[in-house]
Amino acid sequence: MTSLAVLSDAPVSGPDDRLRFDRYVDPLVSLLTNPDSHTPFTVGVLGAWGSGKSSVLTMVDERLATEAPDAFLRVHFNPWVHRGEPNMLIPLLHAFRDTILADRRKRFAETALRVTSMIGSLTADLLLSTVTLGQVSIERFDAAKERYVRERGQVASELRTLRDTLRDELAALKGQGVQAVFFIDDIDRCEPDQIIDLLESVKLFLDVPGVFVLMAISKELVDRGISVKYQGLGFDQDGLVDLGDEYLEKMIQLPLYLLPLDSRSVRDLLATCAPAELLDAHGTLLESCLLPNPRKIKRVLNFLAVTNSILAGNADLAELDADLVARLAILRVQAPRLFLAVVREPRVLVVLEQLYGDRLAFAEDAMVNRFGPDDGRLLYRAVAPHHQRVPQLRPLFATSRFEAEAARLGDYLSLFGGPRAEA
Repeated sequence: MTSLAVLSDAPVSGPDDRLRFDRYVDPLVSLLTNPDSHTPFTVGVLGAWGSGKSSVLTMVDERLATEAPDAFLRVHFNPWVHRGEPNMLIPLLHAFRDTILADRRKRFAETALRVTSMIGSLTADLLLSTVTLGQVSIERFDAAKERYVRERGQVASELRTLRDTLRDELAALKGQGVQAVFFIDDIDRCEPDQIIDLLESVKLFLDVPGVFVLMAISKELVDRGISVKYQGLGFDQDGLVDLGDEYLEKMIQLPLYLLPLDSRSVRDLLATCAPAELLDAHGTLLESCLLPNPRKIKRVLNFLAVTNSILAGNADLAELDADLVARLAILRVQAPRLFLAVVREPRVLVVLEQLYGDRLAFAEDAMVNRFGPDDGRLLYRAVAPHHQRVPQLRPLFATSRFEAEAARLGDYLSLFGGPRAEA
């Protein structure tokens, strides 16, 4: 059996930087270490899912640990791990306290005690805030209303005190020549409303001198979170997008957008990561069809390597065209909704091949003429949501041979969870 190795999806560190993330890391480290930089300051590292945001944060963290280990208190917070918490501030404070306690010089013991006290107070406040008018009968409404207003007022007052205390502690660190850097990652995995709540907590409690915040975030998900939170206020879709832009402007002083991979970077990543046998067999196809996203590229390579291994171990599938298997693996990872349409109706592959091979016009009448009234309309509806959606579909289908293998498409799709063709 051929040895099988897969690629990790973990963020890269400096020595493994094959995609030139240092072009972002160098200016960020310069900004953080410059004594003339003013705080509070929030940097948003923005990019699509899998574009390398986590790698940038990891490399900045490593550089600070190497170049200025005592000048920064580096706090790491992953909100997705704590997505079940009713208030993200509690685990954020826990992360801050744990980082203080881990200081090798034990410089911040008193601050740790005060933050621990803040966590306890905030937990009590959350218990108070669960009192709602919906939990009482109409006969006790007045009494419950008075209690609710009173206790909510207490909560608001104590939260202001907690915020002021936290600001004092963070300012005290700056007085000792130490600046706090909060690295906030995996926001993209949270629910849209949680993303907005987290951004508001960061702005409310960490907007204080001596504090830098670096967060990896997707602009698209911020817009989605804004839509969820404010959809009942009468904004149309364009208004919600504008609101998302204004929201980020208030939360983030420096938006740093990661550039998509260029063709050279895709080639370099393939040359470094792809097994030699995959490159020999499918290198040209992969270069032309892969989306310029590091995570998706690795997923395609892993998926294709395992699929080829399975194929090699099944004699009854040995005659399948390896090139078509590779194209289906790419399609499965990069276009899951289109792939689902293919599983439901395998002839979609033939239609796409004819469309991108310029042998069929993208029109319902053309498909009706080619496939008949019922099938033509069915295939048009199946293809319409996906046709021309991304440019990588053209090289994927323009030179494929799915039509020649139409009778065995079920065998190909069985490798990816589809039904096996009947003999």
